Amino acid sequence: MADRYPLSWPADPVRWLSPAGCLTAWVAESGGAVAGHVCVVGGVSDPAVAGARDLATVSRLFVAPTARGRNLGESLLATATAYAADQSLQLMLDVVDYGGPAVALYERLGWRLIDRRPANWTAPDGTRLPVRVYLAPNGRDASAPD
Repeated sequence: MADRYPLSWPADPVRWLSPAGCLTAWVAESGGAVAGHVCVVGGVSDPAVAGARDLATVSRLFVAPTARGRNLGESLLATATAYAADQSLQLMLDVVDYGGPAVALYERLGWRLIDRRPANWTAPDGTRLPVRVYLAPNGRDASAPD
């Protein structure tokens, strides 16, 4: 649906859109067609947020190329962020380092870059692409006392 994401189309798109640990998901529609998607995955841990409790990730966030420029990505991300806040979850995400417009969106919205590393998945050619890891604005600092 979206350019370069996913890098290879999954054999089971429904299962891919609802990965293990998916707490909830949303779609954006335009003209009666799905134009975007996002889900929140819970029960995760990440060394970049060592000691964090109640960590969740933004996953499967995309907007169809034909639907871009309408703030759908921002709206989907705001919905996921509001859900995480309501559930007292610390939200993070990762994005391929060449993710130009996606990186610009996250940084414009105040997401904080906390790590750069190889992806924990492989591209179709077997390489591990570089990713950026972001923490949501107002996310609890794992090193701060509760």
